Amino acid sequence: MKKIIYLSVISFFLLAISFSPLFNYIREYMISDQINQRYEINHAEKGYDTLNVQELTVDDKHIKIQEENTGRKAELTLWDEEESVPPGDIVKVQFLLNGQKISTPDEIWLSNRERGSRYFSWIDILTVTDRKTGEKEINIVQRLTDDSQPMEKRKWKIITISHDGSIEEKVLSYAQRSDNHLGVKLIEFSGTSLMGMGYYSDITKSYPSVFFPLIYPFLTGVVGIFLLIIIVVQLLIELHNRRVIRRNGR
Repeated sequence: MKKIIYLSVISFFLLAISFSPLFNYIREYMISDQINQRYEINHAEKGYDTLNVQELTVDDKHIKIQEENTGRKAELTLWDEEESVPPGDIVKVQFLLNGQKISTPDEIWLSNRERGSRYFSWIDILTVTDRKTGEKEINIVQRLTDDSQPMEKRKWKIITISHDGSIEEKVLSYAQRSDNHLGVKLIEFSGTSLMGMGYYSDITKSYPSVFFPLIYPFLTGVVGIFLLIIIVVQLLIELHNRRVIRRNGR
């Protein structure tokens, strides 16, 4: 019995420390798989992973980025310092669809870096095809918070242009990202997240090592389950033996 108690303590301890990260891992991968299975996401500008132009036509929809200079300069980012480039302009951008304004102006920092593009990490235009319905829509993703803001305070604007031309604008914050799984995927795909961002947890975005997640939480979780199985088997054997003894005693 002492052995069972000892194994029980170890098993429940390993399961207790492993449950939450294992649950988050499984949930993140399941949601990601569901999104990937249902939606086909591509950059609207063919051949580029970042937006390089101010005007773009997708099917019969002409999208233009209209800039208004604020006269202010952005802070130097780490990437700017690496390439020794001057700070970019801070401009207000507004989006036009077939010549009509479809958004309110918001500030972004333009980039002077040779790598990336003018709107690198700030704006991208994506096409999204719903494999279930066959409908195709355009999504404009824009980061609303500057580089100095911590991840917990970041926000993005997503403008959706449906196949019929209807327009919907949503603001997605990091704190409330779990309400919009597709929105999180679009932000990640567009490169405007700056850092890896999960649907509920960022656990799958951390840099992997031998200890995490291989030893913890996967190995600790497996050992905890294995010990629990041993405990249950031993308890069943002991219960069976006691019944046999009782029968023989009669």
